Amino acid sequence: MTPRCLPLLLMSALSLTAQDASVGMKAHVFMPMSDLRNFTDHRPGIGAALFIELPVGEALLLRPSLGAQQVPVGASLGQGGTQGKVTSVDLMVDALWFPNGDLNEGPYLVGSLGGQEWRVSSPAGATPASTDVLRLGAAGGIGYQFSPRLGVEMKAFWSAIETNLTATGISLGATWKF
Repeated sequence: MTPRCLPLLLMSALSLTAQDASVGMKAHVFMPMSDLRNFTDHRPGIGAALFIELPVGEALLLRPSLGAQQVPVGASLGQGGTQGKVTSVDLMVDALWFPNGDLNEGPYLVGSLGGQEWRVSSPAGATPASTDVLRLGAAGGIGYQFSPRLGVEMKAFWSAIETNLTATGISLGATWKF
């Protein structure tokens, strides 16, 4: 899962636009919880993604996305002088269900599943520690589509990075379809 996937995702989006697919982007802020929160000194993170929305039925959309997240560098584990940095690149598939049947307006439930490549680094003294792993990620939450182009969503996420470091938290974001 590298940024080289982006051109493939965009090329596939062009071929799908003739099939009622929509291309868009989303941006979010997130508050890490549990292990990740302690590792990043309670700092919030930011993220963005490009996506393709594919209508599957009258009330269901699939939304494959390629995204990235980052938590700004902060004192790791509350220890001054140790800087913890966390980033991820992910390829996720969101499933959106609109209970009112209108894909362009109203509330929806969202569930996500996919792969996340996590990069965690923490220089601890003379020997810096760094991890770069591919893990399963999952998320679920609620959203509201204000118009055919603009929506907001709130999700809880989970991904196990290492045995003693799990990425969990809450994200709040906006989606925009072109």
